[in-house]
Amino acid sequence: MLPRVLAAVALFGSALTAGAGAGPPRTTPAVPKIDAPRIPAGSAGLDFLAEVEPNDTPGQAAILPGAGAAALGNLYPAGDVDYYAFTAGAGDRLYAAVMTSFSASGNADATLQVIAADGATVLETDLDDGAFRANAPSLAGTPLAEAGTYYLRVAGSATNTIRPYHLHVRVQSGSPAAELEPNDSLAAAPPLPASGWVAGSTASTADSDWYSLALQAGDTLFASLDLDPERDNQQWNGQLGLGLFGNYVLIANDTSTGGFSNPLSEAHFITVRQAGTYYVQVSAPPAGVTSGTYHLSVSVQPRAAPAALCTTYPSTAAPQVIPTGPGQISATLAIPDDTRIADLDVSLSLTHTRMADLDVTLTSPAGNEIGLFTDAGNSVTGSPNVTLDLVLDDEAALPLDAFEVLDGLRAQPKSSFRLDWFDGEAATGAWTLTLRDDSAGDGGRLLSWALTVCAAPLPPVCPAGTEPLVLLAADFESGATGFTHSGSADEWELGLPSYAPLTRCNSGAHCWVTDLDNTYEPGSSQDLYSPSLALDGAMSAARVSWAQQYQLENAAFDHSYAAVQPAGGGAARRLWEWLGPNMNVTVGSPPVTVPESAGWGVHTADLSGYLGQTIALRFHLESDTIAQFAGLAIDDVRVTACLKNVFPLYVPWVATGGL
Repeated sequence: MLPRVLAAVALFGSALTAGAGAGPPRTTPAVPKIDAPRIPAGSAGLDFLAEVEPNDTPGQAAILPGAGAAALGNLYPAGDVDYYAFTAGAGDRLYAAVMTSFSASGNADATLQVIAADGATVLETDLDDGAFRANAPSLAGTPLAEAGTYYLRVAGSATNTIRPYHLHVRVQSGSPAAELEPNDSLAAAPPLPASGWVAGSTASTADSDWYSLALQAGDTLFASLDLDPERDNQQWNGQLGLGLFGNYVLIANDTSTGGFSNPLSEAHFITVRQAGTYYVQVSAPPAGVTSGTYHLSVSVQPRAAPAALCTTYPSTAAPQVIPTGPGQISATLAIPDDTRIADLDVSLSLTHTRMADLDVTLTSPAGNEIGLFTDAGNSVTGSPNVTLDLVLDDEAALPLDAFEVLDGLRAQPKSSFRLDWFDGEAATGAWTLTLRDDSAGDGGRLLSWALTVCAAPLPPVCPAGTEPLVLLAADFESGATGFTHSGSADEWELGLPSYAPLTRCNSGAHCWVTDLDNTYEPGSSQDLYSPSLALDGAMSAARVSWAQQYQLENAAFDHSYAAVQPAGGGAARRLWEWLGPNMNVTVGSPPVTVPESAGWGVHTADLSGYLGQTIALRFHLESDTIAQFAGLAIDDVRVTACLKNVFPLYVPWVATGGL
């Protein structure tokens, strides 16, 4: 029996399809995994290759390893372009897509180009075949005629930013395996070949081809559908489905039918919560009028191995009834361990007869309340989607509002929220999950929730033959410690902050804040500088750590960063940069605006590239004239180095035990 199509439609133009009875899961061979560097340290989500600026030309392109990878980048500032390089053999085919749905700017207008080895000849371009947000790009099956190095160019518009995007890439070699009929239903789905690459065709608009594969918990699947593999302009409007999630197949279909989208393609991404057998569907949309040939490429990227210990802490304050609104409930969870957060994920299971009534926030022991989602899921009373069972993870493949189905996924929060605002905080203490039901008439039940905390790695120790040396240790309790500030509408102040949500220092009663008792100034460009620090050539390594707390407006309007630069000026290297959304959330009924914040979190960075130079640290904030938030606070700045042990009588009094 063919699956039936529900009236419910997913966000961004995708659809939901109910799966036919699948029967018991079957054991199938897994598609080979792709290895790639990991970002950020301590993360346990998707393995990402980190974009490193500058990468604005082919000569600066980031190298994509192996046959495929996932890259995490930002098109910032407006007009930025990013290049990536990959190698291919003669006759290989490229499958690549950009996911922009988590962008804090709300903008998804990106262009993806594959460029020949000369760095100039454009082989194919796309700017709207992606299904997740309009104007997201997808390229599938681009022929690569010669062996060598090729380039991918990711660009946005001249006036907007994308913060962040995911670039998924797979290079397929040889020839795709032929489709095995019959495969017209989920129950008859054959396993994908080891390459994950299939050549097939749909005989009519009613024909539907199914494939199966085995995935492990946390795996991310990238499926790419080439709808003109012969490159003869004989195209058709196909769609890609992945499932089952809550007994649904989640459909990606951008509805393009030609024009500047040629050659047509589709791209789909999913991170799964649990191990099992999953399915890929190729079909025409319900109102489709065309069918034809296709090449399907499916690759799997495993969940990253964390850089340090990860521990899951379940709440005992569940289950609880979620009453019909307006109203709210809270559930607490205690973390006893002395842990500093490198990465935090939230597991959540609940039922509700109208998910869109719920606004859900999480509050840390430090009092930082941030949103997880508002008004997600089904929007129609009586919809069959009444279950939410997922893991929220900044490093997952898609935001949770990409589909109305919220069952069985590992998903990012909505694009206006970030779990990494908890990074660097101390995890110890009581955490609070708050669920606000903002409308009458529907209720539900919180079944369970948990936090998974990956600990920050221990700081590196000095190698044999060197001794640790403290170059700067500033807690500001005795004064400015050589720090200075300047700029336009500069209001950096030293003291105890009192403007919520910045109401304390990381330690003691003195820290630097862009305004102690109010918002930062409109139209400002203000800098806090450390004293000059000489990184002597006798040192073998150097490192900085600092604590910060912040509440800032969307980075499209207000900007902030921490940097290191040569003393007296010169090119700065960013150690941390604000690229996020507005840090407030409106919840409940009557609506209340909650001021979100990040920190106090401890950040670290390597300064070893500056050995032999005199440097200064710079903490910068700039703002427009429209809206201002509580700002940026800095405390406990520490710079340490490893000194080559050539003066053994000189060093012991400064020993610290670590870098």
